[in-house]
Amino acid sequence: MTVALSLTACGNKTTNSRSGNDSVQTETLNAQRSTLNTPQPMFLYCLSAKSMQVVYWTEYEKPDKKFFDDNDMIEYYEPSLEAWTLQDMARSHAEEYTKVLTADGKWVDIKYVGEQLKDPDGKKIFFGELHSRPAIPSAGLKYALANADDPMAKKAEWQGMNLIVTDSYLETHKLLSMKQLPYREKPKAFPQGVLQQLEKQYGMKTQRSVQGYTLGDRYTYGIVQFKPKNNKVIALEVLTDGDKTYSLPKEGQYDPEDNNSTWNVDDGGEYPVCCLLGAFDGPEGVELYYLHPAPESSTVGRFILKDGKMVEQEYSGYHNMIDEQTPLWKKDLTLMRELYLQDDRDLNKHYTLTKYMPIDIDNDGYDEFWLRAGDDKHGALFTCRNGKVELIGVETEKRHVTFMQSRNGKGYVQIAGSAGGPSIYTQVVAIQKSKVAERFNMLEVEGEITEASLNGRTINKSEAANYLDKTPDKRNPYIYFIDIREE
Repeated sequence: MTVALSLTACGNKTTNSRSGNDSVQTETLNAQRSTLNTPQPMFLYCLSAKSMQVVYWTEYEKPDKKFFDDNDMIEYYEPSLEAWTLQDMARSHAEEYTKVLTADGKWVDIKYVGEQLKDPDGKKIFFGELHSRPAIPSAGLKYALANADDPMAKKAEWQGMNLIVTDSYLETHKLLSMKQLPYREKPKAFPQGVLQQLEKQYGMKTQRSVQGYTLGDRYTYGIVQFKPKNNKVIALEVLTDGDKTYSLPKEGQYDPEDNNSTWNVDDGGEYPVCCLLGAFDGPEGVELYYLHPAPESSTVGRFILKDGKMVEQEYSGYHNMIDEQTPLWKKDLTLMRELYLQDDRDLNKHYTLTKYMPIDIDNDGYDEFWLRAGDDKHGALFTCRNGKVELIGVETEKRHVTFMQSRNGKGYVQIAGSAGGPSIYTQVVAIQKSKVAERFNMLEVEGEITEASLNGRTINKSEAANYLDKTPDKRNPYIYFIDIREE
């Protein structure tokens, strides 16, 4: 199942969705496969089929300097050598990742198209963040469909995190079929024999258990959550293989005053079942690749059976960026200011656009921009996508902006006001896929329509009135402007 990331707004920043301490016996695997011929699968963050990326989770340079904590003078490495080694494996073998696993268990061919390390202004991009808008760049490896017309690709659901592999990996690993079991409604608990075995092993009583997936014809994956004991709470990642049961403990935080258990911010006291993105049987045994979603973070990694134990290799705990403001890049700002001057150089040369507000007029995931001068009367609206900027319209002290609801993939904005004397000028612009799709212009004198056009074609009074009648209702977005910092 391809899973959309949970991006619920929250107040605290959490970069690791999974809590734990030294009392939880979790074995971590070293990322040693970078020296082997078979790179292990990676996680591809997809906002669309045209926005697919292995997002970096740590620094790009190899950590070779030692740092000291000012508080307790503990020597440590930053960033983690293990995290860097795993990421470097992906970078070293980027072109070998040629297949992405779809939601229905099929493979679609992809190709590596380059590495992105800097934003459009030339600044280094911070790692470890998942953005909800494709206009906001992430550091990482960029991929695209090998065949944009692939019928399988057109049917696939791309939103969220997906698994990518190399051909060499598939030569030695068999993809296991996965069946997701009900989770929210009527979840299926593990058999009593499994629960009794785990209760005896950990000395705690079961509060809830959920079977999440059946894998192939032999494995079942899910979770068990114990009741708090001695102000301690533990949940288990569980994998069963016939009559064998394997588990991996995850200690949460327990508040005895509220009788509340927490593993993730705003998790409602329930440890979630991971979303499995792929399961394989290989030379080293079964491998489960997971996404552990939380409101503010998304953790990806794998579970494997090693030496009779269930162990985990965590790739990254990404920070889900929530309610982000799309940056206004310098090159786009330069184009916007020039288009504003070109519209009426004699008038607009007296006003410098010094602040902006991003607003997605057509709800396509890409913001348009409303720029204004310091007097809050003169300004302009622009589309902006993939470096292409287009003027929507200009506001003055006499002509004001009104936003309208979107409809059928189009968003509407009206700029209207006095044209001098008894005349009123009205312009309606429709935006679709971040481009101007329609331009309607109308002049009224003493309430009578005297001129009107649609996309440069003259229309009569009846057509003009009919067009206005069919425009959507007014939209009332929260208006805020961000000062443009000139460097």
